[in-house]
Amino acid sequence: MMFRRFYSFLLFFAPVLSVALFAQSAPFEEKGVSEHQWTWGIGGANVLDTYLSPLEYVGPDFAVTHRTERLARWGKGNVTTHAFYSAHFAYLHSPTDDAKELDSELTASGGWLYNFHPSSHWRFGVGGLMELTTGFTYNTRGTNNPAQGRLGTSLLASVLAEYHFKLKKRDALARLTLDAPMLGVQFSPEYGQSYYEIFSLGHTSGILHFTHPGNAPTCRLAATVQLPLAGARITLGYAGDVRQFDSAGLKRHAWRNCFLIGYTRQLKLLRK
Repeated sequence: MMFRRFYSFLLFFAPVLSVALFAQSAPFEEKGVSEHQWTWGIGGANVLDTYLSPLEYVGPDFAVTHRTERLARWGKGNVTTHAFYSAHFAYLHSPTDDAKELDSELTASGGWLYNFHPSSHWRFGVGGLMELTTGFTYNTRGTNNPAQGRLGTSLLASVLAEYHFKLKKRDALARLTLDAPMLGVQFSPEYGQSYYEIFSLGHTSGILHFTHPGNAPTCRLAATVQLPLAGARITLGYAGDVRQFDSAGLKRHAWRNCFLIGYTRQLKLLRK
């Protein structure tokens, strides 16, 4: 079901991108310019956390993201610094609707992209990000362990494709990004291990787990279009966030799909 929604959102975005392909090019990045983007999203989430319940919980998901990007002072104009922050909040229910879950996820990441400019229209980027993730899930039917906390860090591979064009003689663009963790460390209790044992009795052996695509296949995709509006750009698009973990006898996944709306501004950095 989740993957069918994923493909349907891509099909929704495809006509917007196809319009951009027949437009005119726009100026590219400038030194001393910092780009800031805020988006708000609403969609759905499917969460499984076997530490709390063997059932999948589904419900609405709300997201807020902030992205900043600018040219690095090194790299001869081909390297951009990139920072990304996101917050997800979901109110979920069990298949029988007799239990509820509250789920949250906070991420902060930063790194660099090396950019390729095959034409004045196109920009492609490849690079890496370091990300810190935290969050919690609370189950209303939990007894001894009603909540599960999360904390982890990982190194992500990041790719970007961007097309610049003119809309009514003003700059606009279509953008596609994909981030995927390659290696990391995550806190998680083992199967049957309570938080009382960890924090009160000091049974901390086995609570840190190395993550990789084999036990934590995870990715984040965003497809957006930025259209000129007054002194900024209105941003519309889709975001998919797939987070999975299978280790220590426990499984977790959080599949999220959101429609996005927001704005993007470019600010000139002033130096004395």
